[in-house]
Amino acid sequence: MPSGWVVTNFETLLSYEQPTNYIVKNTNYNSEYETPVLTAGKSFILGYTDEKENIFSELPVIIFDDFTTESKFVDFPFKV
Repeated sequence: MPSGWVVTNFETLLSYEQPTNYIVKNTNYNSEYETPVLTAGKSFILGYTDEKENIFSELPVIIFDDFTTESKFVDFPFKV
């Protein structure tokens, strides 16, 4: 192991947050809207929303899809 590195449990490095607060209420997406709507799956950006409330912005973050096991590193505000 490289000098200065330490062994730690994975859960001490990351935390989990349910996405419930960040789910869009309206799925009428439009490319002219500002906020991207994401999925951790292959498509990644589902579309863009004009919703202004509950936009996730504690960045950077890793989003994870427990069904497909896909994950994405995100460094911009978004909804799901």
